[in-house]
Amino acid sequence: MAVKRERLAQRRKDAGHTQETLADVLGVHRSTVVRWERGQGEPQPWMRVKLARLLKISTIELGSLFAVPDQPAAVIEWVPAPRAESPHLPAPLPDLRGADTGQPGPGELEHKAATLGASMALMGNEVRVCCRASDGRITFVTMPRRALLRSATAAAGAALTTGVPGAPAAKPLLSPDLHPVENLRQLRRSLVECDNVLGPRDIVASAQDHLRLIQQLRREAAGRDRLDLMQVQAEYAEFCSWLYQDSGDHRAAQYWADRALDWSNSAGDHHLTAYITARKAQLAGDMKEPLDAIDLAESAQRISPQSSRLVAMARVYAAHGHALAGDELACQRAYDEALGLVAGPRDVPVSRGRWLEATYVEAQRARSLAVLGQYEAAVRGFDQAIRALPATFRRDRGVYLARSASAQLRVVGPEQAAITATEALSVGVGTGSGRIFGELSSLDSKLQCWGTVPEVAQFRRALDSVMLHEV
Repeated sequence: MAVKRERLAQRRKDAGHTQETLADVLGVHRSTVVRWERGQGEPQPWMRVKLARLLKISTIELGSLFAVPDQPAAVIEWVPAPRAESPHLPAPLPDLRGADTGQPGPGELEHKAATLGASMALMGNEVRVCCRASDGRITFVTMPRRALLRSATAAAGAALTTGVPGAPAAKPLLSPDLHPVENLRQLRRSLVECDNVLGPRDIVASAQDHLRLIQQLRREAAGRDRLDLMQVQAEYAEFCSWLYQDSGDHRAAQYWADRALDWSNSAGDHHLTAYITARKAQLAGDMKEPLDAIDLAESAQRISPQSSRLVAMARVYAAHGHALAGDELACQRAYDEALGLVAGPRDVPVSRGRWLEATYVEAQRARSLAVLGQYEAAVRGFDQAIRALPATFRRDRGVYLARSASAQLRVVGPEQAAITATEALSVGVGTGSGRIFGELSSLDSKLQCWGTVPEVAQFRRALDSVMLHEV
């Protein structure tokens, strides 16, 4: 087990900081400071000067506080994390030719699980994995990355880790031919494209590395450059919020969304502020908080340019809030308004939310219809959305399949629901999306009474093969 750095914790207290206040000043998550004090990691070199100043010691003294070597962990501790339901350099893209073109054959899914695993990256040296509890329930647990690698049960997860476990991630390299702001925006666009295919598992560490670099650049910048870097920092924070939301870690998603909102306001970017507020409404919907979803969406709409895609976004997420509240009329009206805005003329030059198309709106409507108990209409909506999805939106296809499977259980029975769920699981294994696993874990509990049905048994065996098991 890693040796706790008790002198570091005491020095922090003597300097008048809690773990949360120290993390906030440093621009990291509280869990990062917790890991330092547990002996599970160290700060990046460029952060040490500021940390030493905050602790009121020299950098040499700081080095001595981190000098205690880590010891191998003898026991794996599982920390319960919120269940999902709900945007290091990325690992090379796997060969996706032929992926998701049909139903996986027997044994194929188990092979993919052994190759790719089903963990979802969290902050720093932790990963989030599915676990089958002793009473049969499926939950998500947070585990140290090193412990996961040592665990024979989680051998499949070893393939997920990039580089040497616990080693500091490589600092992203900026091109000397581009201004850092444009360079970082290009890097972010590349990460977004990777996320669309691979999901959040291998992307979040890189996004956070870029955030640290932006913070370092801001300290050396002035005037317009510093303001532009603040805007890019807000964009990256919003992206981190999305990655954690898709991983099923809603608390971390809220943290990064709040930071993104603060930074976008500081940058004076009203369109970005509206976009982030709408995304916070989406997150509230994933957390099944209908009033927050509606109120945040209405706030985003008030500060958005009229008839823009931002207003359409706000209406979509307000619609799902109304569905969660059981108000079908308000739900359908909001979706119809969003469709009208998406189909209408684009007179307002707003770059945010350009991905919002009619297909996305109808897929969200299908989700809300399932919440309202209109399962047949939901299945039709998901089928249409899946057929219209671009091939690069692999993870979204998995989410829609998983949600459709739950609706199919009520319409066509357990056999087809299990077949669709198995296809969704194939995508979930490859992307590590907590939204997919959250939907499938909910479906798994509903399918228990049909355990002898061959399709159901095959799905549940495949799901078990990519999870840890409580012992």
